[in-house]
Amino acid sequence: MRKLLSLLGIFVVVFSCNWSGNIHPVPITQVNETLYLNTPSAYDLQFVGGSIFIPEWGYKGIAIYRRTNFGDANDFGVYDLCCPNHTQESCGTLVIKDNLYGQCACDDQEFLLHDGQALDGISSWGLYPYKVGYDGISLHISN
Repeated sequence: MRKLLSLLGIFVVVFSCNWSGNIHPVPITQVNETLYLNTPSAYDLQFVGGSIFIPEWGYKGIAIYRRTNFGDANDFGVYDLCCPNHTQESCGTLVIKDNLYGQCACDDQEFLLHDGQALDGISSWGLYPYKVGYDGISLHISN
């Protein structure tokens, strides 16, 4: 009886998910980091439009962009710097332009740091987003 209930539970979970089969092409690299906004390296994030880049985090580095100043996690956009069109190629790391967008060196595709979306070109994917928690002092970034 226990096995039957377990099987039924698995069946319900599997078939109740709304999975479309589309998996973001950027390889998932485990991220579980905290960034304190009062440190000198995070100074630019104290202002709307500010951004910083941390090459050691994520698959090909992480960009953090300050969208608004409402005091919640939605103030920040955090994205991997890997071009979703060229995940395995050395040219697939975005080059940041004007602290507003990233450009893929492989095909010149541009992505906004504000929301990770492609500006134009051939990409059907935006940048890979990370989860953000914000307590007014620090950002907690994870997948």
